[in-house]
Order: sequence, then C-alpha cells, then structure tokens
Amino acid sequence: MIMRKNEIVAETPLPAERATSYGDSSDTRFRSPFRTVPNELSGKRIGLALSCGGAKGLAHVGVIQTLEELGIRPDLIAGSSMGAYVAALWAKGNDAESMEAMALEHSGLCGAFKLVDPSPWPIRGLLRGKRMERGLRKRLGGITFDELEIPIVVSGTHMDSLEANWFDSGDVASAVRASCSLPGIFTPAKRDGERYVDGGIAVPLPVEKLKEMGAEVVIASNVLVPPHRRSELAERQKLLRARFAKRHPILSFLNRTCNPFAFGNAPHVLDRCVQVGQARELARNLERADVVIDAYSFRSRWYEFHKPERFVALGRKAALKRTPALLAATETNAKTIRKS
Repeated sequence: MIMRKNEIVAETPLPAERATSYGDSSDTRFRSPFRTVPNELSGKRIGLALSCGGAKGLAHVGVIQTLEELGIRPDLIAGSSMGAYVAALWAKGNDAESMEAMALEHSGLCGAFKLVDPSPWPIRGLLRGKRMERGLRKRLGGITFDELEIPIVVSGTHMDSLEANWFDSGDVASAVRASCSLPGIFTPAKRDGERYVDGGIAVPLPVEKLKEMGAEVVIASNVLVPPHRRSELAERQKLLRARFAKRHPILSFLNRTCNPFAFGNAPHVLDRCVQVGQARELARNLERADVVIDAYSFRSRWYEFHKPERFVALGRKAALKRTPALLAATETNAKTIRKS
C-alpha cells in the first residue's frame, strides 16, 4: 500500500542484487537502498530521452539498469535511432537484465556478423537492414504503440523534407527500423508510403520533444560526444592515428585501404558531415534536460556492436555517478522512501 505525502510509505521488497556480465569492479556494482516509488508520489511527470549513436547506444541499457534499481520509471520515453530501439524494448516490458542478454547475443565478431546483410547493389546503402529488422520483430512481435507498457515516441528523418517525423502510432517495429536507417550504411526505410533515414540526423537527443509532450522532468541519456569536447576528441584521434602509422605502417596502410570506416573513407566522411548538423541540435537539447547522463567515451565507435558488455558497463557507471541528481530531480529521497 502506498500512502500520500506526509504519510507512511508501505514497505515493498528491494530488487535482488545481481551480478553483471562485465565483472565485479566495485565502481560498477551497486545495490540500491531505495524502494520503487510511483511517480505520482512526487507529482512530476518524468520523461527519458535516449540519444542516437549506433552501438554506443547500448550504453542506454546500462543507464536503464540503474534507473530500475533506483525505482525511477519514466512516464514517457523518446528515442532516436539506437535510442529508439532500446526505448521500444523497455516499453514493451523487457527489464534491463533481459535487454543486456539480448545485446550480449552479438558479442564478438561472430555475434556482430549476425547483423550484417550486405546489399547486392549498394547504391542506396551498404547493408539492407533485413537482418536487423527480423531481429527487431522477433523481440517486439507485431506490437503497436498503443500496446506498450510505457508510452514512447520515435524519431525519423523524412527523406524529402529532411525534417523530423515522430512515430507514435501503428506498428512499432517499422517505426524503429526507420529511425535506425543510418545513411550510407542502411538503405532508407519505407513506412506508410514515405521513405525515412536515421532519426538521429534531425533529432540526436529528443529532450525538447518530451518537454512539448508535458514532461516536467527530463532525464537525458547521451552517448554522443558533446560539441564542447569535439576538438579534444579530434586531437586525441589524430595523435593515435599518427602513433599507429609510425609503429605499424603496413597495418595502417591496409586499414586505410580495406576498412570502409577508416578515417577519410566514404562512410567516415558521410558520418562526419552528419555530425555537423547534429552538433547544434545536440547542444540545445542537452541544455534543456534536467539531468544529463554522459554515457560517452572517446574510445568508442558507433559500429562496435561486438563489444556490448563494454557499452553497458559504461552506461551503468555514468548513471551511478548521477545518482544524487537523479534522486533529487525525481524527489525519490530518504524522506519519502524507507531504507531497507
């Protein structure tokens, strides 16, 4: 039983502590002393924004692990690209533990190749995206937005207008597939007769959308390097490339020649061009968020789907650092929640 303000909060069992698949480091393991409390206790409508970022978006799973242990359950979720994928899985009813298990299915190079389906005619994209969509439908089924446990909105970028389109009705899987259509990598997705590319191009971090929808507190899980740190990242990458070329000249040459994602090759150039448009939009949305969880790393790449455990651990650690801010923003503090 839950009583209202100034009354006793009935005791409910804590979620059991569980071991994680990425080790037992003391800075990533956590047992929450707080009990799950519904949002009506604080009277605030909570929104969760999940950024785009490819494989880096798996850090959102680690963020959700911490939110679950703190008893913070959003009333609304907005996701772009990989953020949309994670949002849909959580909103359907999967917990963070099961989502981590899904991510680990693609661990290692063999696991990552399960997502690869090269296009026989790669003019519109290197990959068809069919395998990704089949895996998505296997996990989501034919569920519609109205059937989700938590309301979500998913962004897509319209091919003709280049403006953001928000999906909040109909089939969830097709909306998420459209949101994950990274230009040059995946072929554009077709939905309701219209073609869409990656939602993160127009809206890399959908904080403002949640504010428009009435969220009073917005938690932003961001896996993109913010604009004010881009120059620092660029200098670091330049230094690493020069060091690697000096130590391993042959490998450096082979990497530039054979790796399509290497610095200066077409997919990399396209990705950099996309980031130009994202930077200002990302900065504006970061400023509007009430709590920002910076789950990014200078050492991560968007295509590293074979390292899911690393990204999950990164997101979890980043969220744990923001525990005081999360609790303060959602008012789930010791005055209203009894410790075990």
